[in-house]
This record gives sequence, C-alpha cells and structure tokens, in this order.
Amino acid sequence: MIQTKILQKEASVLRKHALDVPLKSIGSKKIQTILVRMKEALDAEEDGVAIASPQIGESLRVFMVSGKIFPLIKKSKGMRARKEIKDSIFINPEIIKFSKKTKKVEEGCLSIRYLYGQVKRSEKVTIRAYDESGKRFERGASGLLAQIFQHETDHLNGILFTDKAENVKDIPPKPKVKFVFFGGSQFSNYVLEELELTGLVPSLKIGSAKDPLPIEQIKKLDADVFVVASFGKILPKELIELPKFKTLNVHPSLLPRLRGAAPIQAMILSKEEKLGVTIIKMDEKMDHGPILAQVETPFTPWPDHYRTAEEKLGRIGGRMLGALLPKWVNDEINETPQDNTQSSYTQLIKKEDGLLNLNDDAETNLRKVLAYSTWPGAYMFYTNKRGKNIRVVVKDAQIINGVFSPTRVIPAGKKEMSWESFLRGN
Repeated sequence: MIQTKILQKEASVLRKHALDVPLKSIGSKKIQTILVRMKEALDAEEDGVAIASPQIGESLRVFMVSGKIFPLIKKSKGMRARKEIKDSIFINPEIIKFSKKTKKVEEGCLSIRYLYGQVKRSEKVTIRAYDESGKRFERGASGLLAQIFQHETDHLNGILFTDKAENVKDIPPKPKVKFVFFGGSQFSNYVLEELELTGLVPSLKIGSAKDPLPIEQIKKLDADVFVVASFGKILPKELIELPKFKTLNVHPSLLPRLRGAAPIQAMILSKEEKLGVTIIKMDEKMDHGPILAQVETPFTPWPDHYRTAEEKLGRIGGRMLGALLPKWVNDEINETPQDNTQSSYTQLIKKEDGLLNLNDDAETNLRKVLAYSTWPGAYMFYTNKRGKNIRVVVKDAQIINGVFSPTRVIPAGKKEMSWESFLRGN
C-alpha cells in the first residue's frame, strides 16, 4: 500500500477554494476513504496536529485534528487528561464567531516544511461543522485549538499561513539523536521531562539502579550516546564508552565543586554560594570527566527546601541537555578539563544524619531541615509534660531572634501539624 503524501506549497490544489461536501455523501465510501488517507498522512508526521483534505489533493471542505492534541491542551489548563482521544473530524466547517481579542502566535505547516512565523489569530472562536457520521455540531475553542481551527479553515479557502505571517524563519529540524537515559530519582524525572519537551525522547529509559542492567538490549539499540542523571549506580567503564559519542552526565552542582552522591543537600548544608548545573562527558572516575556545559543559577530566597532546588536544577539541566545533545553528536561542543585542585566531595546520606542537635547554632539546624526535607527527614526528640520522649520530624522551621523554631512537624504516629498544635497537646 502506497503511503499518502502531504502536498507541498507548490501544489495548485492548495490555492483553490475547496468545495462543500454534499451532506448525503458524508457517509459514502469516497469520503470515508479520504478520511482514512488524511489520518494516515497525519499520523506519519511526528509533529502533525491537524490536516486539511486539500493537503492530500482533495479539494473538499474537510479537516481533521489529531487526538494527541487534546491531552496537551488539558494539561496546559491544569486538567486531568485521558490517555487516548480519537481524532476530530470537521466537514463543511464554518467559523461563526471570532473573539475581538487577538494574539500573535507561532505557526508552521505540514505543507510548508520548516518555515515558521507569527500570525495574528483570534484567541477564541466558535465553529459549526458536521462530523464523520453527518451529525451537525458547534464547538467553542480557545488558545491552541482556536488557532488550529483558523489555520485549517484558511487551508480550505486556499490561504497558506505564510500569506499572513510576519518574521517568517526557516528552522530545519534538529538531527535525530538516539540515546539511552539512565535515571532513578525525581531529579532525573525533571531532566527527562524538559528534555522530551525539546523533542528528544530516549530509545530506552533505565529507571532502576537496583535491577540488573539489560546489557544485551542496550547493545542492540546501537545508541549514539548515553545520558545519566542521578542514576544511583556507577556504570562500568566498558558501558560508558560503548556509544559512538560516549556517555554524558547531568550533575546538579558547578563541578568540580560538590562531586558525589548528594550535591543538592550539600549545597544547602555547606552555605555554598555558587549554585548551578554541569554537563560532563563521563569517565571511570566519579564526576571527573571534561565539562561540556555549565550554568550558574541564582536562587532567591536561599537556602530553600531540597524539593524546590531539585526541581529547579533538574529542569535547567534538561533544557541544557536539549540544546547540547544535537550539537554534541554533530561535533560542535568543546571539552574543558576540570580543575581538580578545586574539587570537593559529598557523602552518601544516612538516616541518622537527619538528627537535629538543638545545641547547634540556629542556621545549622534550619539548613538541616531544608536539606533533608524530602529524605531522610530532619528529626529531634521532645520530652512532653508527662515525661514521654517523642520523636518529631521537623518538616519546616524558621529562625526568630536568632533562635531555631519548628513550624510544621510530624510527631511519631501522628499526621503533620503546626508546631503550636503539637505544643498544645504535649
């Protein structure tokens, strides 16, 4: 079976005013076949979100919106999205209402590959059309969906987005990078989320350092490069050097400072003033390889909770990696050796590290609470009015007039509560 191709801007059919589909023909084999061909062509395009029938050579007033766009729209609005939503069909569509409020938005087109420009679109529209069964409906839309409705309706009227666009630029696609991602923490999840937003998706994700590495599966992939982000396990040298472009590591500190397993906690505890993310080419030594990219990141306020620092640094690392990977495999990145005379190391955290010594100065204890807020949790022992010793996890705290004071706590066997509530009962 020959795959349906999407016509490019030179095709004359793209400049014609498409014809209405007779209502009695909507369920016909001809129209249903056209819908199948449209879907086939749209699904073949990784970045395709919608298609109009003239783009496959059929001058009829039909367009299709890919079901994959709806979960993205819901997610952007903070709504829970279903995993799969079918494509939406619009036959003889007519936009019957445009909002007065407009906005310049970035657009591209499957028929004008890799050109992008700013187009003024109404922020909200209402469309009237028929679905594939011939049922008439109306639908309101805002944001991206409203933009798609206007773009596809233009197609049916022989108008291409470049007829309206400003600042049109040719942005060719980034080269495909085949990579394996090793990450077993929330930090690595943030890195991967941001990386995938740039269009770089791993061929394989190894998410557990406890499980045996699937060496044969990894070898069969013949990946260009491996990426490691807070994996929790040292990879053997032969694996690090397996890909053509070796193995990169995203590390949440300004290397060579704070090498090792707990750089974020160490940043908070040690009053480290310069914070940031480094990407290195790994070697067999811990966080030792040459630097490929490094970004210093200011934090305000500082110190802050571990989870806040972890997310900020992870997302920055993912965006850095998204920009770096295509250049790295294209041999456009220079390597800078680390200055080992400036190196420092962090230690693996143990549960007992969370114990607060109330004889320590207030800032030391506050930093412990912040650094260990996710794990293992900062804790102390409090003797209540009845002489019972209670283990109390301190979730948050503050310094008042130079004195360390918990604000949120979890007493043993209880739910989280304010420090004042705890004191009233003890």
